[in-house]
Amino acid sequence: MISPSKISVTVVTGFLGAGKTTFINQVLKSYPDIQFALVENEFGEVSIDSKLIKGVDASQMFELKQGCICCTISDEYELVLAELAERFPNVEHLLIETTGIADPAPVISPFFKDEKLKKVYQFSGTVCIVDALNFTNQLKEDVTLKQVAVADLVIISKMEKVSESEKQNLIVEINRINPLCEISCSGRDTATDYNPNHVFYKTKFYLEMPVKRLPHSGITSKTLSFQKPLNRKDFINWLSYNLDVYKTQIYRVKGILCFENEPYEFILQGVGGSFEITEGENLSENFISQVILIGIEIPELEY
Repeated sequence: MISPSKISVTVVTGFLGAGKTTFINQVLKSYPDIQFALVENEFGEVSIDSKLIKGVDASQMFELKQGCICCTISDEYELVLAELAERFPNVEHLLIETTGIADPAPVISPFFKDEKLKKVYQFSGTVCIVDALNFTNQLKEDVTLKQVAVADLVIISKMEKVSESEKQNLIVEINRINPLCEISCSGRDTATDYNPNHVFYKTKFYLEMPVKRLPHSGITSKTLSFQKPLNRKDFINWLSYNLDVYKTQIYRVKGILCFENEPYEFILQGVGGSFEITEGENLSENFISQVILIGIEIPELEY
């Protein structure tokens, strides 16, 4: 559940032309009772996408121009987040639209690692819009793989324009890249399966997965299992070290953890070298912890 005292956050990513702005407009139209704010990031000197957004007061739309959130203007980005929360205490949900060429990991990571931002924001997930017509050709772009790999919900747009066999191939390909995500197939209405009140990134998931490698992308998923309760401090130190060292290789981490002297399971979520661990709702049954890593050339990690 979204905390009523915090601003929930959805990051919207996807390659150029996939339909991110269309998705945001449909969300704003579908949930008129939610007070939204929007951070728009455009790559270039002239703002175009922000003029196409309908449903957000202009004063609550923040534009980051002449650079990409994930690289050249990260400092400005975090200042904007802090300013937004201070100036607009009535905002309930923040939508962040990245450029089509952005690595979404640095966009997401402040909500895991910045303690000040964590006090006012609750990250609810990443939505990746995938263009059914062009996705196969876009797979040669590393950023396309990263956008899918870190997503909690993948929405395949323009599905009405492809055949049933092409649809199934797309679903298989996306599952290979990111076996943890939910997948929604849409036509013109891309927002049908998105609910801003749902915390997608904490959705229960299955951890028993073999190592998978895509022939062309090099994306791999690995499952680590720990057969007895973990010492919380030792495990966090170990995880922090490895995610920092291998942050360019490990795109995403997700897991269910059981700690010593703790009756409940804990949920691990991380992107781009940053992570958070929160108490879950389920009691530990067998005290086995499992962690999934998604990335490229993931090393053998020993705890």
